[in-house]
Amino acid sequence: MNGFESMEKFRPTKVLGDTMQKEINELQSPNLDEKTEILRSKILSHLSQLGFVISNGGSLSLPEDKNYIRNAHKAALGILIKKNFDKIQKYDQGYIDRYIIDGRDLDVASIEPRLIKVNDSNTNLFNWVKLHWSIPISAGYGRRLRYIVTDKANGSIIGIIGLADPVYGLRDRDSLIGWSPEMRKVRLKNIMDAFVLGSVPPYSQVLGGKLIASLLASPKIRQDFIKKYKGTKSLISGTVFDGKLAAITTASAFGKSSVYDRISIRNGPRFIHTGWSSGSGEFHMFSEIYPELLELVREDVKSRKNPLWGKGIRNRRVVILAALDRLHLPRSLLYHNVKRELFTMPLGSSSFEYLKGISSRINYYPLKQEEIADYIIERWMIPRAKRDGRYLQFEKETFSLRSMEKNQRL
Repeated sequence: MNGFESMEKFRPTKVLGDTMQKEINELQSPNLDEKTEILRSKILSHLSQLGFVISNGGSLSLPEDKNYIRNAHKAALGILIKKNFDKIQKYDQGYIDRYIIDGRDLDVASIEPRLIKVNDSNTNLFNWVKLHWSIPISAGYGRRLRYIVTDKANGSIIGIIGLADPVYGLRDRDSLIGWSPEMRKVRLKNIMDAFVLGSVPPYSQVLGGKLIASLLASPKIRQDFIKKYKGTKSLISGTVFDGKLAAITTASAFGKSSVYDRISIRNGPRFIHTGWSSGSGEFHMFSEIYPELLELVREDVKSRKNPLWGKGIRNRRVVILAALDRLHLPRSLLYHNVKRELFTMPLGSSSFEYLKGISSRINYYPLKQEEIADYIIERWMIPRAKRDGRYLQFEKETFSLRSMEKNQRL
């Protein structure tokens, strides 16, 4: 998922479309008490305010303009910022002073990226950067490797990388690899998904996102992966994992990607367009209404909860589906239909053959991290800096999350 984008204010030109209003009128449901009926109306009004309309027999849709899509994510993003605001107040200014630079202090030709693994000492820093994304980012699922990418030239942050377990069933990915269901079950653990990936300004303004994305091919990542996971035993099959990382998947934040597009590393891998996401998820339903939805169905969803999750109810999808059922609203409202472009980066020349089980070797591309960075900086970043000098005007104080939280309340 590509990185930082501006958080400018945006309001849909038409808050409540005619189609949505018609749908609200037609979705009157009998036998609901007043409190439940109010909650039901809140959901529909909330979707309208985000710019959604209902069409095609109950499907949600947004205009293709990316400003509408950014606006639709604002409510969920605002909740995350508000939830973390006490922490933000403690370290926001200190992080800006230490890790963010003004555009005039950036020497593009001297950029030298370093991958720093996230641990207990820098988790807050990673999460602080992640809160600047224009869409809410999850913590990732299952196995995780996270990195803060810094610039050795000045100690500032270039961006972040977060890797986690991939989705089990992804038709376009499975088709690209040529997987049978049986081989996917065996080899899926040899793939990771970049659930967050991108750069921060002023690096993002000179195509720093392409640099961060290309660093997925860094030998350090696959070496860290094998150190952490080789020899682990599957709880279900009992097989011992070989620890080989064959490929990394990722997706655009929304719509067609401008970050992963056309990245092909000299003597190395490229990002392969894999397809499009189905457009389902919870971000548009995760707002200040969510606690009311959870309270409505808390008892209903207890029986659906995996006991390994602990005492809390962590699966928002389960909560929202149960709430939609209780409110007599169509489950299709869970499908926001905001498509994301999917990409796959094979880490070796035989990655797909390995994943299909017809080769025992991945044949990793023999690239050093410095070679990857030098290529991207020369191919993309220096030319952009020469063509467009607006990055020089970036002032690091504008990166303050406290200012963003204030704007969310206005």
